[in-house]
Amino acid sequence: MAKFLFVTDLDNTLVGDEQVLAQLNNSLQKHRQEYGTRIIYATGRSPDLYQELKEAKNLLDPDALVLSVGTEIYIHGSPHPDSTWAEKISSGWNRHKVVATTTQFPELKPQPESEQRPLKVSFFLEQSLSTILPQLESELLKSKLNVKLIYLLRQRP
Repeated sequence: MAKFLFVTDLDNTLVGDEQVLAQLNNSLQKHRQEYGTRIIYATGRSPDLYQELKEAKNLLDPDALVLSVGTEIYIHGSPHPDSTWAEKISSGWNRHKVVATTTQFPELKPQPESEQRPLKVSFFLEQSLSTILPQLESELLKSKLNVKLIYLLRQRP
């Protein structure tokens, strides 16, 4: 066996089946101890929501975390995001302009404060994505901002 890098999303990927997760955690922990395998979790979750999931599902401590849809990377349990990564992706980012632009769209409902991050602005959208998102993207591009619209479609119960 050789050392490897285990990188995974969390919701409905790593987390979802309690029994399988327990078996995988056991195997990964053994492999980590014997071979130095590294674990990275990548998720759209904020640090707060990640911590809730980590505690609820008894996740192993990762060697790195990629949180808030890639806008924050935490290395070796540091409580602070990696400044090199933040500097790299912040070029062309202006949070104030992004927020000002989004106020033109009353359909956008801000997510809780815990989900608002230095390099991420998050909203809920009830209305059809087909009309709002292209308009929003167009307005943001006019501002010449370095932004990426990332959205998750949730199915209604």
